[in-house]
Amino acid sequence: MALSFFMSWNRLKIIFRLICSHPLYVCHLLMKKVSFARRYQWVERNPDQDGCVPLPLVYKLMLTFKCNLKCKVCMLWGEKGWCKDIPAATASEDLDWDIVKNLIEEHTKQRPSFILTGGEPLLYQRFPDLAALLKRKRLFATICTNGLLIEKHQKAIEDNHYLIWLLSLDGNQEINDRLRGGGVYERVVKNIHLLKSFRKSPYVGVQFTIQPENVSIMYDFCKDMVRLGVDWVLLNPRWFVSDEQAAAYKVEMRAFFSMNSRTQEGYQFPVDIDQKEFVRQLNKIRDEKWPIQISSYLQEPEDIYPYMNAPAKPIRNRLCYKQWLRFDVLPSGEVTPCIQFPDLILGSLKKSDLATIWNSSAYENFRKKIRKAPLSVCSKCNNLYLYDAKRASL
Repeated sequence: MALSFFMSWNRLKIIFRLICSHPLYVCHLLMKKVSFARRYQWVERNPDQDGCVPLPLVYKLMLTFKCNLKCKVCMLWGEKGWCKDIPAATASEDLDWDIVKNLIEEHTKQRPSFILTGGEPLLYQRFPDLAALLKRKRLFATICTNGLLIEKHQKAIEDNHYLIWLLSLDGNQEINDRLRGGGVYERVVKNIHLLKSFRKSPYVGVQFTIQPENVSIMYDFCKDMVRLGVDWVLLNPRWFVSDEQAAAYKVEMRAFFSMNSRTQEGYQFPVDIDQKEFVRQLNKIRDEKWPIQISSYLQEPEDIYPYMNAPAKPIRNRLCYKQWLRFDVLPSGEVTPCIQFPDLILGSLKKSDLATIWNSSAYENFRKKIRKAPLSVCSKCNNLYLYDAKRASL
C-alpha cells in the first residue's frame, strides 16, 4: 500500500482513524513493513545469492484474463490490448483452483499477502472459495477490481476484513462513463456504499488513472471520494511506453532471453496530459488537510515532467526489488517475473513447485540482469515505487 501524506499533523490523525477503523489491517501493515525492510537488507547484502532467495512475501495472482469491461486504455483488452491476440481458450481460462489453494495453504506460516487481479478478478469462478480460504487462514489480499460485481459476491465478502478493496474510477459520472462505459460510475458508487454498509466495513481504496480527459478534476474527484467514505485515493498516472522504449524492449528480449515480445504494444500509445494542470491540481491537493489517505506514485508534482518528457528514465529508484519480494502467476499457472509484461515465462506451477521456480537458474539469471540495469519498459512501472527500499512507509 502506498502512503504519501501531505501534512504531518494530518498524517497522525489519519493513522489514528485507520487504527480505530481497521486495527487488524494496521497490524498487518506494520508486520509487512518489518518483513520488507529485512528483505531489502538481504538483497543489498547478498548480491551473489540471487538463486537462494527466501520465499516471496507477496503473491500477485492474475485469476483470469476475462473482463466485463473493455476500457479503451486497458493494456489487456483496450484498443491495443495484447489479450486480443491470444487463443480464445486461453483468454477464458481461470487460474487452477488447486494452484491457488496450495499457494495459500502451504505458505501460511510465512504470513504473505496477496494481490488478486485480472482481467476482472471477481469473474473468477472460485472467488467465494478463495475469499473464505483467505479469511480462514487470516491472510490479507488486495482485490484490484472494476467494482461492478461486488453485490453479486456479497455473501462471500461480507464481514471479511481480510479483503482489501481497490476499485477503479476515472472521474465524475460524465467523464468516468465516457472512459469506462455508460452506467459504470453509478454501479461502482452503489457498491462502495454496499461495502461501507457491512457490519465490519472493509478498507476501501479507489484508483484514479490520470488521463488527458480527467487531469483537471483530480482535486474535485478526491472531494467526491471523501463524501463517499472511502479510505484511500490512489492517483495513478496513465502508464505508457514510447515507440523507442518498445523497440528497445523487443531487442532486449531477443538478445537476453531469445524470445519475441508483444505485451509492450498494450502500452504503446500517445499520452498528452496537461502537465501544468497536473502540477496545479496536485499542489492544490497537497495544500488540503484530508481526512483520508491521498497518494500518488509520483511523489512530487514536478515529477510529471520527467515522467512525460523522459519516458525511458526512471524518476528515482532504478532497481526492481519486486524480483526478490513478489511472485506473479498468470491464469495458465505460468510464472512471470512481471505480470505487467508477461512475455518471459520462468516456469509453471502445473509442472513444478513455487520454491523450485523462485530459485531456478532462469529466475537467477533474470535477477542478475535486473541488478545491472532495468529493462527499457521498466521506467514507468509502479513496482519501482511500491517496492522502493527508500520509501518511509508502506
